[in-house]
Amino acid sequence: MPEPPTTASALPPMSRPHARIELSAWALLAVPNGVIAGAVSGVLVATVYADGVAGWVLALAVGLVTGAGPLANVSSIIWSRWSRGRDKIRSLAALQAVFASAFLVAAVAPPSPAGLALLAAAVLTARIVWCGVVTIRASLWRANYSRRARTAFVARVQAVVAVIVAVVGAAAGLLLDLDPRAQRWMFLAAAGFCLAGLVALRRLKLRGQRRRLRAELAGGAENTFNLNSLKRILANDPNYRRYLGCLFVLGSGTLMATAPLILVLGRDLSVSAVTQVLITGSLPTLLIPLATPYWSRKLAERHAIAYRALLSRVFVAAAAAALAGATLSWLPLLWLSAALQGIASAGGMLGFSLGHDDFAPEARSVEYLSVHITLAGVRGLTAPLIGAASYTVLEAWRPGAGAWSLALPLALVSAGAVGFARLERHLNASRARAAMP
Repeated sequence: MPEPPTTASALPPMSRPHARIELSAWALLAVPNGVIAGAVSGVLVATVYADGVAGWVLALAVGLVTGAGPLANVSSIIWSRWSRGRDKIRSLAALQAVFASAFLVAAVAPPSPAGLALLAAAVLTARIVWCGVVTIRASLWRANYSRRARTAFVARVQAVVAVIVAVVGAAAGLLLDLDPRAQRWMFLAAAGFCLAGLVALRRLKLRGQRRRLRAELAGGAENTFNLNSLKRILANDPNYRRYLGCLFVLGSGTLMATAPLILVLGRDLSVSAVTQVLITGSLPTLLIPLATPYWSRKLAERHAIAYRALLSRVFVAAAAAALAGATLSWLPLLWLSAALQGIASAGGMLGFSLGHDDFAPEARSVEYLSVHITLAGVRGLTAPLIGAASYTVLEAWRPGAGAWSLALPLALVSAGAVGFARLERHLNASRARAAMP
């Protein structure tokens, strides 16, 4: 197979200036996303509010903010309906204004139980609005770039964003170690980058937007994504249903691990805030750009099912290293787990953005992505809280046993990997039958 093209060579010459503008917009918006990344938010809550609330409240709050991003994905149905027939660029700009406002609210949250509630609400609001951005962005990418160019461009965006998020996360952890009250300045700075990103977003264009908006409006209810659409897609596309089922199990295990891992690092191993952020967030994120070219090649070469079957093996290795490191109280294994998680996350992010295209008819790309995002939101609602609760229950049963809460994520990730392996065998068998004369 030939090497996938670089972004520059994959894009038509007329598209390259637009791609540079778009890349700058997502780079600016990576800064506020780095501030509310699950690991950073979780460590911030565990550091700033550790002495002000009950232990079980703190654990559940950590679970909530670490899972706020996936949890917000439930709102994808709303954003899919809201964006139908609307100017996509103006819609993105409006969402960014609300996104910035959420950071301003977070900046005034005091270190008290009420402040914890306000902070959690602001983080969740920001994540819900960002879900709208991601949902609408899919139609922008589908319209502006061919599949070949889209894969290369998304890989470049992912790499740039990952580096920025990793650096922002590490800086946030360092600031929290120096002064927990620095959180308000972090959120104020993030709001400023939101506004800069808004200015860049307003310069974007969408090819054939008028024609696409007319088609959306002409389609009426047929083009409106809702729960019935979700049920219909899952009922009528068994391959996509099985794909998402395996992804639901594997993704639940991955999401479940972050909150208890933060609690193990902070409470059981007493490591600094910056080390907590590095292990649970910055190191995995920093490795994403390094691993993305490899996964970009693999995704270009194979169907999403076969791609996920390969990728899931790395997730299993990461979960196993995390359990071993936590139960043995051995940091090197936790650093190894973080590295493997970053390598796997690079592939997971590409699959999240593009995997649905291997199942969806072109006119229903946003619908298929919305199904994926919505189910990701359902697991985001439950998995992090289950992870935090399992740590709390085990610690109440026997101090020091909380580290074993990471066994459940390993079991789920392993089950998802087995499911993808079976789906790959079924896919290969179907192709072999189709190729028979």
